[in-house]
Amino acid sequence: MMEDMDDKSLDFPDAPGATNVGFDSTESGSDSQSSDKRDEVQEIRNQSRTEDRRVDLWRWTLLFLIMAVGVVITALTYYFLQQEEQKALNIAYDQFSEALSDAAIRQQDDIRDACRTFSTVISDQAAETNQTWPFVALPNFESLAVNFRKISGTEIFTLFPTVTRANTDAWLNYADQQHVPMVKQSHMLKYKTLDNLKEVGYKSYFQRASPNGFVPDIDRDVYHPTWQFSPPMFSYGALNWNVFSLPDLGAVFDAVKVLKNESLVSGVRPYAAASLSFTDEEHARMHSEIEGSSTEFPHSFIYTPVHLDSQDSNSPIVAAIGAAMAWDFSLRTLLPAGVVGIQAVIKNSCNQSFTYEISGSDAYYVGEGDLHDEEFNYYERVVRLSRNSHPYTESTEGHCLYSMHLYPDSKFASLYLTAAPLLFAIGVAGAFGFMVIVFFVYNRFVFTRNEKLVENAARSNAVITSLFPEAIRNQLIGDNNNTNNPRSFQELLGPVSDPVANLARPPLADYFATATVMFADICGFTAWSSVREPSQVFTLLETLYGSFDRLTKNSKVFKVETVGDSYIAATGIPKYHRDHAVSMVQFAHRISKEMSAMTKMLETTLGPDTSDLLLRIGIHTGPVTAGVIRGDKARFQLFGDTMNVASRVESTGVAGRIHVSKDTADSLRKCNKGHWLVKRENGSVVAKGKGDIQTYWIGKAVEKAKPESYGPYETASESDSSQNPDDVVDGQFSEQLGHSEGREDRLVDWNATVFLDILKHIVARREAYAKAGINSNSEPRSDDPEVLTRMNMNDYKPINGVREIIALPDFNDVAEAMKEDVQSVEIPDEVVAELRSYISTVAGLYRSNPFHNFEHASHVTMSVIKLLSRIKAPSDLELMERHGSSEDLSQDIHAHLHDHTYGITSDPLTQFACAFAALVHDVDHEGVPNAQLVQEGAAVATMYNERSVAEQNSLVIAWNLLMSDRFANLRNTICATATELSRFRQLATNAVMATDIVDKDLKQLRNNRWDKAFKRDNNAVILQSYEEEEDETRDSINRKATIVIEHLIQASDVSHTMQHWHVYRKWNENLFRESYAAYIAGRAATDPSINWYKGEIGFFDFYIIPLAKKLESCGVFGKSSDEFLNYARSNREEWESRGESIVAELVANVKKEFKENA
Repeated sequence: MMEDMDDKSLDFPDAPGATNVGFDSTESGSDSQSSDKRDEVQEIRNQSRTEDRRVDLWRWTLLFLIMAVGVVITALTYYFLQQEEQKALNIAYDQFSEALSDAAIRQQDDIRDACRTFSTVISDQAAETNQTWPFVALPNFESLAVNFRKISGTEIFTLFPTVTRANTDAWLNYADQQHVPMVKQSHMLKYKTLDNLKEVGYKSYFQRASPNGFVPDIDRDVYHPTWQFSPPMFSYGALNWNVFSLPDLGAVFDAVKVLKNESLVSGVRPYAAASLSFTDEEHARMHSEIEGSSTEFPHSFIYTPVHLDSQDSNSPIVAAIGAAMAWDFSLRTLLPAGVVGIQAVIKNSCNQSFTYEISGSDAYYVGEGDLHDEEFNYYERVVRLSRNSHPYTESTEGHCLYSMHLYPDSKFASLYLTAAPLLFAIGVAGAFGFMVIVFFVYNRFVFTRNEKLVENAARSNAVITSLFPEAIRNQLIGDNNNTNNPRSFQELLGPVSDPVANLARPPLADYFATATVMFADICGFTAWSSVREPSQVFTLLETLYGSFDRLTKNSKVFKVETVGDSYIAATGIPKYHRDHAVSMVQFAHRISKEMSAMTKMLETTLGPDTSDLLLRIGIHTGPVTAGVIRGDKARFQLFGDTMNVASRVESTGVAGRIHVSKDTADSLRKCNKGHWLVKRENGSVVAKGKGDIQTYWIGKAVEKAKPESYGPYETASESDSSQNPDDVVDGQFSEQLGHSEGREDRLVDWNATVFLDILKHIVARREAYAKAGINSNSEPRSDDPEVLTRMNMNDYKPINGVREIIALPDFNDVAEAMKEDVQSVEIPDEVVAELRSYISTVAGLYRSNPFHNFEHASHVTMSVIKLLSRIKAPSDLELMERHGSSEDLSQDIHAHLHDHTYGITSDPLTQFACAFAALVHDVDHEGVPNAQLVQEGAAVATMYNERSVAEQNSLVIAWNLLMSDRFANLRNTICATATELSRFRQLATNAVMATDIVDKDLKQLRNNRWDKAFKRDNNAVILQSYEEEEDETRDSINRKATIVIEHLIQASDVSHTMQHWHVYRKWNENLFRESYAAYIAGRAATDPSINWYKGEIGFFDFYIIPLAKKLESCGVFGKSSDEFLNYARSNREEWESRGESIVAELVANVKKEFKENA
């Protein structure tokens, strides 16, 4: 189809000489196409109306069927699932209730069997000991009773001898003699002591209970006094109490005498006897829950006869034993654990009922009466608990027969009757509902399919909006609605598979007779980026280019592309407008101002020299060819000599100024903007491949221009070339020196940001170690007055404090694992304010030297931070970290990294001290070397014994400032303890003193330390392997850490020599100017220019390159060591080649400077 394609042309009525190939963006055509599109849509709808009605009929029929089937299946799902759960409930209840019934019956039988057995044992013991009833006191009664109580689960066993009227007096005499030794013997058996016995309350007569307590019980034929009691009573008060004087209990015993060998149960009655042998706490432990008095829980009493002959149930009944049974205790352990919610109603023939809830191994008393949930009456199971063998048991009056009625409750039912049927039913209904929704959504898609096609085209348009102009974009998405023009992304942007066949397909291309192209290059970017991390480089470019892109949105400027640090834009294409040169110049002016604002803003985060970055802009007007080259990664491109000329105009321009060609100047004049122009001083420039070309600067007048104002041809309004260009250039760049306004504040802000980040790491580590319990609270705090006095430097000579070894803290994996995210650490506002104030004060303490100034200190700080960030583990660790994912592996890596880097990476205080040393190492520097200060006899030289004068002075001033009360909060945040403060001072001392590379004693100390720490192999200094380090002493590790710290600060102090050539040139020139100023001021014996060239070569050969090699030998700085060494060698070669001419240039510049300032 491509062979038959008709290309619509793009009509530029005001564009002289424009050819029309491939583009069509006429407004009338667009309106016509939109109208045709609307008419066609309506026609299609009319044609399909009948078919749509048939489709609607089937659509709604299908919808009805779906809904009907959904209702039926939902109802059936709920019914069958609910029935299954009900069935599961019935089966489970039948199983558990049957098991509970059997267990309860066995438990009641066990109680009766235990009572009968105990009766037999008592009868036999009395016979064996030749005791005559009723005068019987078994010596081991407590031992026997406690076992039977445990077996039967009863609380009390009591022996009631039968005393007739005939032997009443004999019994009372017997009881008077025997009750004390009998009770004491039971206490000794039970408690091993008599401390619980109160020997009071004994009555030498029979007693009965009355509302007023025990009273004499006289004139009876038979008595059954309370005699032996287990557990033993706390006093003698209940002895001789005729318990069967109580009518209901007497009736039970009468029934016992009738049935002779049955254990009969009383009704549930108050349990006053519990307090005779149990404390409330002891009795409470026998029940699952105790609320109020322990007597509130239902108890029954089981009475069993004791026959004279245990083998003959017809022999006389000589006594009775009574046992107290708590019903809640009896119902325990009848269900397995986890089974809850079965209610048991205990009923008896004495018209009493009590309700319990049985849950697993516990039974809880609910209350008196039948309190079960009547909703579950259907599930009632009745269990007969009184299964006596005597035929007259039920007909004999006086005792109570018990039964247990079981029911489930809502808790039990909830284990089986869940919300699952409802949820499944809802799920089924939801599925059908979803089908209905899908049906309607699909129906919506069908009805809006034409609109969706347009939306899809809009989406495709959005993808290529940033790559192609509107006219080409319309071609790619078929905006012209031309069925004979089936261009698509695949055809135009895909790979060219058949180059020969592709020749038959006209490309998207056009020729524009006049357009304006701008090249904007970031001057100084290469040097700036060479000292930054990749993330910082991209932060700068993304921020700047994003700002420029936003400025194109509301202008007539089209962004063509970015190439590295160059931003390329054009006006007048693909849509022509007469004032394209005006629009481009105004856009250039706006991005120039934006550049200035953004770099100043970014300097606080990206560091020194960021605000020095300037745009060098070149603009040219002329014909261009524009279009899309089909193939992979196709984009809109410009071609032609105009692009070359624009590039040459940019490259021959000046940073901070807008440079335009003569053709652009002519276009500005035609638009009445000639007064914007300022001729170059020499009238023309030599452009590569172009020879001499006339160019102009753009002056300040552009600031007041209105974008839409242009008029007739103007010939004589441009500024005269005799004017000073610095006075008439673009207003933003006329303030180039103004970049220094606020520059120090921006450097202060950047330093504050850097130090604040390290401070957060310090606080995070301190909090983690505190959580792990590692930090000692007994250690003196850093704000202790004695500590502050000891730590100041009023009488301190830092050079005397230099140590061969600085001990760094050990690694603790437990504490490191507790460390929180540093970004979540909050530093108090007062500490942040003090931090910035301190850095600002330090900045003010620097003198206005060309080299030894606050900007240089910030540059050194930036190098320290970069090197610290590059400290890394060996490559095998990198592989482990890349492939490992577990926390344990991560901890191992951090521990290994700690060891490999001698603890520097895991101690933020050490890192803070390194940055601190970089910041303050040249405070109050006078711009002359130490030797000159000594020669002059300066007071500061005398103070410090003519050694490392400037370094000691800088450290003392900065340290004492930090120790002042003004920065107490900051100091205490940096160092919380005296140990931390002492280590911080030691680190700062060693680091600052390391910047003195001239002092022989310090140099010898460093050399000796290096030889101790590292071995020599084949005349090359190499780091001992990690395996060898494992056996090294702590001192050896700390010695290497000290070496790394000192080399880090030394390399950072001269880092400009190991960075990009432009960075080196900048600081080399500043140092030369400083040295020359000292010479002019009479503070130097010789002119520095005489030996500057050779001196730099020697400095490279004997200090810089060896230092870079040592960084590499340390093995912890990663690729930075290679980077430093490569730059050092490259700069040395460049200096050797160009140094002499550079020195001559430097001399000329400084002489001119001093002449002008004279």
